[in-house]
Amino acid sequence: MPKLEEGRNDCALAECFKRLKKCGRFWRKEHKIREMKSTHAKGLLITACGVLIISPDGLLTRLIQTDYWTMIFWRALLLSFGMWLVISLTWPNRVWQQYKTIRGPGLLMVAAYSMGTISFIYAITHTSVANTLVILSTTPLFAAIISRLWLHEKIHARIVIAILLVSCGIAVIASGSIDRPGGLSGDIAALFGSFFLASGFSFVRRFPGISTISAISCSGFLTAVLVLPLAMPFSVSQSDMGYLLIMGLYMLPIGSTLMYLGPRYIPAAEAGLLLLLESILGPLWVWIALGEEPTSNTLIGGAIVISTLAINTVWALRYPQPKPVAQPAL
Repeated sequence: MPKLEEGRNDCALAECFKRLKKCGRFWRKEHKIREMKSTHAKGLLITACGVLIISPDGLLTRLIQTDYWTMIFWRALLLSFGMWLVISLTWPNRVWQQYKTIRGPGLLMVAAYSMGTISFIYAITHTSVANTLVILSTTPLFAAIISRLWLHEKIHARIVIAILLVSCGIAVIASGSIDRPGGLSGDIAALFGSFFLASGFSFVRRFPGISTISAISCSGFLTAVLVLPLAMPFSVSQSDMGYLLIMGLYMLPIGSTLMYLGPRYIPAAEAGLLLLLESILGPLWVWIALGEEPTSNTLIGGAIVISTLAINTVWALRYPQPKPVAQPAL
């Protein structure tokens, strides 16, 4: 009898340990799911905050009354300094190491971002804010084309269809700018800006060891040096300098940093969907503050572009393609 009782106790003890083990596995699984949800929510929040912070960029650019080259000079120089502040606060003991990553291909990334800045300012001062931001939202499609030509990545059928539809949308937008002085050149400049930004993103993917924030900081300094002979830095009014300081030391550095940091925690396609908010919010702020209403061509073409990009992004989220994981340096 004692042996029988001992055997029963052993079985009960084994069953208890088995249940505890199952509970432990269940708890770890639940903890992992909660951690993943928390990380995902953090990525969404970071990216959304970045978009919200940077969305009034077009409005501030419209409010600045100084000439084109002087605006570029101060915007670029303050952006360079603002990004240096971000680096100094984030990596106080490794500032120089961050800038040392800008070698060889990093210089091409710097040049791409520099040309993107010049193209953006020209576009937003010659065509409507809505036209500029809608055309700039095509950057992911330019990135797909560059990745195919340079990185030999496959372009899926949905990307080809999206490119064709977006091209039709841009054609509709541009057709409304033909009769407006400088409007068409502004739309073309926005296209160039989209291409240069896409080139910068492709460099980030191809050379993940390059610090993106350092590249943006260097591109700001390079842009300021390039346009200095054409600018009149000391002709800026106090109100314009106030807008430039808000833009260069707060809006662009913090917004850009958050927009680059967020996609580390969420899929790239989901981040791209959030970034489309800027194409909606930017013209909205200008319309509320300055009464600049988008034309019918802009509304029709913008609807084609934004809806195409949104559907393409949702499709990418629903049917993701396996990709090699490469975390770019911040």
